[in-house]
Amino acid sequence: MAAALQDVLPKDPDFEARARASFARQSMMATLGMSLETVAPGAVEMAMPYAPHILQQHGFVHAGAISTLVDNACGFAAMTLMPKGSGVLTVEFKVNMMSPGKGDRFIGVGRVVRPGKTIMVTLGECFAETGGERKLIAMMTATMMVVETPGIVD
Repeated sequence: MAAALQDVLPKDPDFEARARASFARQSMMATLGMSLETVAPGAVEMAMPYAPHILQQHGFVHAGAISTLVDNACGFAAMTLMPKGSGVLTVEFKVNMMSPGKGDRFIGVGRVVRPGKTIMVTLGECFAETGGERKLIAMMTATMMVVETPGIVD
């Protein structure tokens, strides 16, 4: 699990329940078989199993699935520090794929690097896990926006 931010308190004391409820409403997570493993202030870990329907033509997990996993980990890490009644949206991200997506399951770790009032900068990592061993296969930097627009609530 990524280390939570030191001395940063969540603005919503029910951040974990809110994150889990929001995660459960995302149909894409079910499509990819993702699960929300751990939630802490400013840090989240998610998992995605290997599955034939998320492969690219060479038999590796598609970069789109890996990016989705890490983007969500970063977004939910940011959401844990956002006020109740707000939503989170990705503004931009950059992902570096460092090794092919081979493994039994994939772990997305997101953590907040800079918790701003409107914009949060996050760092994400994706690990391929096989037999309990983890290998770093992708890294992401992502910018998340705190959205305080009616109807966009996580």
